[in-house]
Amino acid sequence: MLPTSKVQAIGLLVAVAVAGFASGAATITWAGEKDARDRRCERRSYSGMLQQELGLSDTQRDSLRTLLRNHRPRMRATMEMIRPQMDSLRAEMRAEVRAVLTPAQQAAYDNLLARERAERARADSVSNAQRHDHEEE
Repeated sequence: MLPTSKVQAIGLLVAVAVAGFASGAATITWAGEKDARDRRCERRSYSGMLQQELGLSDTQRDSLRTLLRNHRPRMRATMEMIRPQMDSLRAEMRAEVRAVLTPAQQAAYDNLLARERAERARADSVSNAQRHDHEEE
């Protein structure tokens, strides 16, 4: 049996992952615009994935978009509340991972993390630009 603190940490990680996925999906969905841009976003968005996988009608897809948009503020607020805990837990985990690695693997791990941060920053800037474009319409 795992210690209670590890079970809680795993539970928190799962909750944050689900919240992050839903928040990201809601953000991507919100950033879309009609016509061609909608079709591109549908391939990347949560509502688009559901439409593809479940064969949703346009009305159902639009209802889901509205639902996701309505929940976005609470999702973001929840993420902001737990972000410090997640950052601390992530730093602890990364330190433990590094302790297992050889110096060469540590360097490769650091490069991997840097690439992931850069990719996340690029994706965030694209998402922010799309959101900004949508707000100006």
